[in-house]
Amino acid sequence: MTTRQWIAAVSAAIALGGYLASALVVRWSLLAAGIDDEALLTGGTVKAGAAGLALALALLGLFLLVDRWLIAPAEALGRQVRRQAQSKLGEHPVEVPQGHRLGPLPQAVVALTDQLRLARRDMVRAMETATAEVARQKEWLEAILLDFSDGVVVCDPQHRVLLYNQAAVRLLPSVQALGLGRPLFSCLTREPILHALERLEYRRAEGGGAAELVAPFVCATMDSSTMLHGRMALILGPVREVDGYAITLTDIRSEIAGLTRMTNLRRALGYGLRGPAASLRAAAETLAGFPDMEAVQRRAFEQVIVAEATEIARQIDTLSGEYRGHELLRWPMGDIHSADLAACVGRALAEDGPATLTLVGIPQWLRGDSFSLLLLLKTVLGHVHRLNGATAFDLETRTTERQVYVDVSWTGPAVPSAVIESWQDDQLDAVHTGLTIRDVLERHGTDLWCLDQAGGRALLRLPLPLPAAEPLKGPSRPLPPRPEFYDFSPVTRSEAPASIADRRLRDLDYVVFDTETTGLRPTDGDEIISLAGVRVVNQRILSAERFERLVNPKRKIPRGSIRFHGITDDMVADKPPIEVVLPQFKAFVGDAVLVAHNAAFDLKFLRMKEAASQVSFSNPAIDTLLLSVLIDREEEFHSLDSVLDRFSIPAPNRHTALGDALATAELFIRLVDRLDSIGIRTLRESMSASNMAAEMRQVQKHF
Repeated sequence: MTTRQWIAAVSAAIALGGYLASALVVRWSLLAAGIDDEALLTGGTVKAGAAGLALALALLGLFLLVDRWLIAPAEALGRQVRRQAQSKLGEHPVEVPQGHRLGPLPQAVVALTDQLRLARRDMVRAMETATAEVARQKEWLEAILLDFSDGVVVCDPQHRVLLYNQAAVRLLPSVQALGLGRPLFSCLTREPILHALERLEYRRAEGGGAAELVAPFVCATMDSSTMLHGRMALILGPVREVDGYAITLTDIRSEIAGLTRMTNLRRALGYGLRGPAASLRAAAETLAGFPDMEAVQRRAFEQVIVAEATEIARQIDTLSGEYRGHELLRWPMGDIHSADLAACVGRALAEDGPATLTLVGIPQWLRGDSFSLLLLLKTVLGHVHRLNGATAFDLETRTTERQVYVDVSWTGPAVPSAVIESWQDDQLDAVHTGLTIRDVLERHGTDLWCLDQAGGRALLRLPLPLPAAEPLKGPSRPLPPRPEFYDFSPVTRSEAPASIADRRLRDLDYVVFDTETTGLRPTDGDEIISLAGVRVVNQRILSAERFERLVNPKRKIPRGSIRFHGITDDMVADKPPIEVVLPQFKAFVGDAVLVAHNAAFDLKFLRMKEAASQVSFSNPAIDTLLLSVLIDREEEFHSLDSVLDRFSIPAPNRHTALGDALATAELFIRLVDRLDSIGIRTLRESMSASNMAAEMRQVQKHF
């Protein structure tokens, strides 16, 4: 029912009701007055009906006026506004109805729709401009990608292709397989790409920068016709969420062919010549051992010598002709962070069974093919688990001048060399790669062996190449050391609790920590801007159990301070204050013994914020600076740089809270060994000797 029909019906109902009410009122009034004359009653009723009819006519006239002045103009205005709303471009102007009595409402509606039309026009122009800009940028990007000799493919998080260049089309098996919106894994093998993505996700979760969110990998086309070397880079959104990834692809069939020829050469030198050489040696030894041999027999052995020597010469000529000028190549590799490798191997072991892998020590960079190394370590540790039941493995990396040692240790016996040799031809992943342990070792130019260690532990060692990229180094100009800080006030001094005072240092749990600050004067307003710690248990640095936070100091960071730690105001602007971070650090520390270099300095900053943060650091604390003074009394310098250099401990991330904490943890483990050699073995003994060394050191500073 329309508005007009509804008002007409209401008016008719009111008129009918008025007529009936008037008739009834008149008739009841006459009866109440004692008049029962039928003629009078009928006449009164007729008059009442005439009055009701007049009322109905009046209502009809009123309705017609309302309809003309209000209802009809409102409906006409509504139709125009609806047409305006339903039009995408809104190019239908609204006209004010004639003869309306709606006041300023129509003009307001017209003004509103005019603004709507203008806004739509602006939006259309803006969309056209943006579309043109996107198209122009796309053309630029396509022109740039067109010149790339490497294939480039950009995918979303669901591995659907968003963009690719013609070089990628030439590399991949068919144009039909590669297309916008199509799955990447219809073109390339899945596992190496997912493994590279997993590594980058781990680095992103650890807070890695853009330079660290790039990973190399080796994969093949789905038809196995082409071997490709790829590099993956994450594409991050505004809050570091993964919006997709880009990969570049290079055809390495020629490299693989060279590697295959190199393998054949190595096998030919190692196995093809072994038989003739053995025959030649046996014949020569026989002739030398029997000088009185008959002439007929001697001629037979001499013929063997000639024949085998001729065969060896022929094979050498063939090999030298084939490989003349050939450069021996290695398998395509990339730089890998040992923390990434350990995390991936640990997850793979956890998926297959009860075995666990813990990263210990200071993580290092190494070079290799991470996917094949993952499969190698997973397979070998699985063999170790089945051989002797070991379930808890530690992985540590150590860098030498020529290579990086990947050491995996466990409690139990070592694996004999013959057993490791028997594993060499086991396939790592027959479904996807067909690689064997021997293949991976040969590709990395390395070997695998196992040793017994003290304390009933075994160590499996895998030497790998050094990283190609130079490790991060500190400032080119040496920075002055942090001043030695001694404070024996109740605020910073701690004692060994009776419950652990007589326990061996080797048996305690520690958190080695470090701070970066706005300056060196906590009592003059300097604040913590970075706080980090790492756990040490049973003389092992549990690198994965770490704490690292940037802190908003609520004040400007002086430029003189920035040159030490590189932390700027922008980097801490959106970080939580110390009142939020310190309770988190306390929860991480728990009841562990605190360790730091020049510990009184860092503890002063922590304990001055205890009240505001509502936490208390009553943990006993050990200072590696004082332990160094205690052990090397004759040495003049005991700054962290000096002591690390004295113990040959690498510190690639010096002057970062986490980097210094890791380096100090390695230093502390070395110092515990030295303390044990001079008879200081318990927490009580070490803290008592440290306090004495501090007092002597403070006295020496005054003279």
